[in-house]
Amino acid sequence: MVDAATKLLDDFKKLPGRVERPRTFMEIAGYPHYENVCSNILAFFMDPEESHGLGTLVLDALTSVGNDAEADTGIGGSISVEREVGTDRGRIDILITSDDHAILIENKIHAGVSNPFDDYDAHLDYIAEGREKLKFLLTLYPTDEGSEWDFKNLTHEEFVGQIRSLLGRYVSDANTRYLTMFLDFLNTLENLRRETRMNPEFVHFLAERRDDIRRFFDDLKDFRNELRSKVQELESMINVSQHKNVNQNLWRGPTVNMSDVLYQDISLSRDLPVAIDTVVSPHGWRIQIFVRRGGNKSKLRDLLQHLEIPFEENGRFTHTEHFAYDEDLNRISPILQNIVDKLATSQELKA
Repeated sequence: MVDAATKLLDDFKKLPGRVERPRTFMEIAGYPHYENVCSNILAFFMDPEESHGLGTLVLDALTSVGNDAEADTGIGGSISVEREVGTDRGRIDILITSDDHAILIENKIHAGVSNPFDDYDAHLDYIAEGREKLKFLLTLYPTDEGSEWDFKNLTHEEFVGQIRSLLGRYVSDANTRYLTMFLDFLNTLENLRRETRMNPEFVHFLAERRDDIRRFFDDLKDFRNELRSKVQELESMINVSQHKNVNQNLWRGPTVNMSDVLYQDISLSRDLPVAIDTVVSPHGWRIQIFVRRGGNKSKLRDLLQHLEIPFEENGRFTHTEHFAYDEDLNRISPILQNIVDKLATSQELKA
């Protein structure tokens, strides 16, 4: 069993490391999947009259990548950008009109495409008044939805790629603050297609070694169960019933944490909330004494010295006695009981 686990971990170590990409502001805020948020930002940067200073960059990228016309032809003057334009049976995400064009944009991220395309097409016909009509369906992945109504499908990846290719022409006049926000937004759109962040070698490793991995986790679960049984047994050997200011319980971290804890919270004073953690792990047993948040560490240090409780200071105050993983609990329990009793009944330095 040990040899198999060692081989599994050795093979895992040979895999290339995971490449972390920094999260965008929208991802931190939890908004990357919100279509309305993305559409609001798109509409802002599509409007050349807004204060971003990027002019018609986004519009030119849209028409050039999504249409056969050359980007340099532009879409004309008197540009208007509207959001959530009502029709007979729905609401158009973004509607753009100019002297020469009427452009309709439906922006989809993770929601299914179920728009009344015929209704949108009729509305565009109604307001176009002889202007060139363009209809776009922005999606994460290619689709032929809406094609019978002449909607041009454009993936966010294609759209962002074209924006980046044209950016150099417009950046000199850009407002620096909005440019930073815009580039972060582009990264967010690109990342929507890259949600599988694990490297292919690791995914392949999981597929090839799934039985070994399952056995490893089963053994790890058994080990964690053994840790819990050890601290439960120690708990039964520590008597705190005579101390009204002591609360005793068990704690352990997430699955990957290979340790278990018996703890006592001892209330001495407002600035001296003392805790004792008796931790068991593959490295053995250790008894740690510390103050909870807001407690006076210096005061606890003085108290331990006064009570002649030996310790090593390494962030917490760790008792100088160290015990092996398989140590007889009859050796550990008297030491822990003595510490609990001394602290719970201490009077001299409590104030």
